[in-house]
Amino acid sequence: MSDLIEKLMDFGFTKTDALVYMNLLKNGKGSGYKIAKDISLSRSSVYSSIDNLYNNGYIFLSDGDTKEYEAKSPDLIFSQIEKKTVENISVLKKELSRMMLQEEKEFVYSVTGYDNLIDKAREMLEQAELEVYLNCDFDLTILEKELNSAIDRGVRVIAFSFNKIKLPNPKIERYYRIDVEETEYPSHRFMMVTDMKFALSFSHREQSLGLYTNNRLLTKITAEHIHNDIYLTEYILQNPKLQFKINTIHEQTNEMALDAAERDKEH
Repeated sequence: MSDLIEKLMDFGFTKTDALVYMNLLKNGKGSGYKIAKDISLSRSSVYSSIDNLYNNGYIFLSDGDTKEYEAKSPDLIFSQIEKKTVENISVLKKELSRMMLQEEKEFVYSVTGYDNLIDKAREMLEQAELEVYLNCDFDLTILEKELNSAIDRGVRVIAFSFNKIKLPNPKIERYYRIDVEETEYPSHRFMMVTDMKFALSFSHREQSLGLYTNNRLLTKITAEHIHNDIYLTEYILQNPKLQFKINTIHEQTNEMALDAAERDKEH
């Protein structure tokens, strides 16, 4: 009984509302006096709940010498609740989204924890409308549901990786530097931009730390990084002799990683 009361309270019933409604379901028609006596509550609180249930369309009032009430069927009530809930969600999503667009301010959030970062990536994919850019060494099947849903909505998805990574959908536009399957999981590198509005970057090493932002500059820099990796890859594939270096630590680190990948490919 208490479990049913709690579930009804989740749908806006007070505890007394729930007790009154269930009493009417079990006993058929009843007056306020009889209901109050059955559930051992004051008549004032029971009549207040009766008014609430009647105004919400959950009970009928029977005309006669004595006012009696009858519960509507659960199927009818929850059809009403479902319809009203769907309508309210639609209105709230539309109006709150409009408010967010009008009042949105730039933010830069630090996100910690692998599960939290993956959840943020899923959320961004669910909200994407036009394009998604990815640069990572992750097995993207962890985002299969969200990526497939985005593609079904007509979102263009572009993915770059240095080695070939697992993709959940053949419609993802794939670019990679080295023709060897990525095997080093768990992965270390994830960058994503959605609709040129939001960017997420994180590393999955001993501790997963990331950055989530709608800052225009940071989003643009992340998008440029992804594009430039694709451009450079295509130039190198077309002209393997193409080389330009400025002798930095960054270049040396990349060369070591590329040499290791080439050795893996040979073996």
